[in-house]
Amino acid sequence: MTNSAIQLMQIDIESFGQFIQKLVREELEKIIPAQSQEKEFYTREETAKFLNVSLTTLFHWNNDGTLKNTKIGNRVYYSKEEVFSKLKQVS
Repeated sequence: MTNSAIQLMQIDIESFGQFIQKLVREELEKIIPAQSQEKEFYTREETAKFLNVSLTTLFHWNNDGTLKNTKIGNRVYYSKEEVFSKLKQVS
């Protein structure tokens, strides 16, 4: 059995929020440069997986202007810049 200690400390909500933002930003910076060398456009499925949302959410985001898509032929794509700008807005 391992003995582990739990430490509790008080922290104001603003500092906690900044701490969470810093952690998320660091993780996104690890992901974004690795994928920025890939392709210019992502399919709906790739975009949904990357943003961790459903295809229905992407459809609604397109309709309300949150994330614009690009149609090439009969296929729907999302530009790399649009996807990354959405990620940066969230973080």
